[in-house]
Amino acid sequence: MANFDVVVVGNGVLGMATARALQLRSPQARVAVVGPQARTGAASAAAGAMMGCYGEVTAQLLRTDAGRAKLAKGLLAARHWPAWLDGINDALPEAERVSINPGTIVFSNTKSGTIEDENYAAILQALHEHGEAFETLDPNRIDGLNPADDARAGRALYLPNEGSIDASRLLRALTALIEAAPNLTPIDAAATALELRGDRIEGVRLADGQRLSAPQVVLAAGVWTQALLDSVPELARRIPRLFAGGGTSLLLDTGPRAQAHVLRTPNRAFACGLHAVPRGGGRLYVGATNTLFAQPMLRTSPADMSFLLECALDQLDQDLCAAQLVAWQAGNRPVAIDTCPLIGPTSVEGLWLLAGTYRDGLFLSPLLGQHLADRLCGGPGLFEETFAPERRPIRLYTAQSARAEALKHYVAMGAEHSMRLPRIGWHHAFPRFYEQMINGLYDELGEDEYVLAPELLAIVAADRARMVPFFRDYFAQVRQAWN
Repeated sequence: MANFDVVVVGNGVLGMATARALQLRSPQARVAVVGPQARTGAASAAAGAMMGCYGEVTAQLLRTDAGRAKLAKGLLAARHWPAWLDGINDALPEAERVSINPGTIVFSNTKSGTIEDENYAAILQALHEHGEAFETLDPNRIDGLNPADDARAGRALYLPNEGSIDASRLLRALTALIEAAPNLTPIDAAATALELRGDRIEGVRLADGQRLSAPQVVLAAGVWTQALLDSVPELARRIPRLFAGGGTSLLLDTGPRAQAHVLRTPNRAFACGLHAVPRGGGRLYVGATNTLFAQPMLRTSPADMSFLLECALDQLDQDLCAAQLVAWQAGNRPVAIDTCPLIGPTSVEGLWLLAGTYRDGLFLSPLLGQHLADRLCGGPGLFEETFAPERRPIRLYTAQSARAEALKHYVAMGAEHSMRLPRIGWHHAFPRFYEQMINGLYDELGEDEYVLAPELLAIVAADRARMVPFFRDYFAQVRQAWN
């Protein structure tokens, strides 16, 4: 058995940022960072890594206290990035340093439903509320945006303080720092279970049977966090369950015609919007789809590949048809059942969570890593823990508003897939079909106390016979755990 002061389970950006922050906060602490080097299916390895929070704002986010609390953490994280990156780069050779590519252009077109208009308006609202700099652009005069005629953008704005970072380069930088630190130990293995004695943590068990002992354990393993929680069933049912937001992206070599800034739509159709992110050296990252699954998606599907290519060529740049394909990528965002993050201590003494960050984990990593390091060392942390891991699922929707929001997303999906019917008598057919399907799903779930977020409805729709009983049983267990 190997002994440590802290075991961090998860070697994505969140886990490594926490280990790095612990090293800076407590240089003598012995810290293990556990995770397979391959990171197959992990969020960090496949991330587009758009740096900012305003581009992610949605109308739904601004409607609730929980949503505004998430935005507040994003605004706080933005302030931590400059010093955090300086500290990383100071410890690296110049050739390995990491920088943020500034500038994000948000554009809106007619290839989605009304939800895109609502979210574009919400972005503008948030920018005005917080006094953030932006510039309105002519959507017909944007470098890199050359869509088909039926996908022309109608509006666009430039966010100078947002941008992107190369996620793979950031991963390599953090890995190099951890490997070089005398008190940090990377362990190329998967953790499979938590080791408890009574109501306190004692360590973790690895897939090969080895045990790592530590009085403090941080679970930052993305979608694989749920399997570890399931090893302690009584604890697991008191923490909102995690699901996998599977996403497909592609990397292109565009040659000398490099794109300068992030190009993206608002969030739409259950996903994070279509986006193209410059990677340097003539490389362009294009993403991303988002489909929620009960288990992680390890490979991309031909359907997702075809859809993403069609979107890129029609809505971003028709000239991308001449680009060279470098790679397809599949990653899984960790999504809690209430779509809110899980940050802080649990009732098991010494067990902490950094999970459920959905699309925001990499961007929040300097803030969350430093916050948790401070808390592990007995400090107050950097913010109020409004998303404590052990809680009832946060109710973001009424039964009626969830159905209405889900309908907007499904209609937007239909528009994205260019679904068309004859005009006479049929133009309401798809909305009515979706409405009947959504109402049927929510009626079968029969849940008014804990209303399932629309994003998770796809899990039920894909396997109705199995997932309706699954969610009904899950919410029954939540009630039992908290009543």
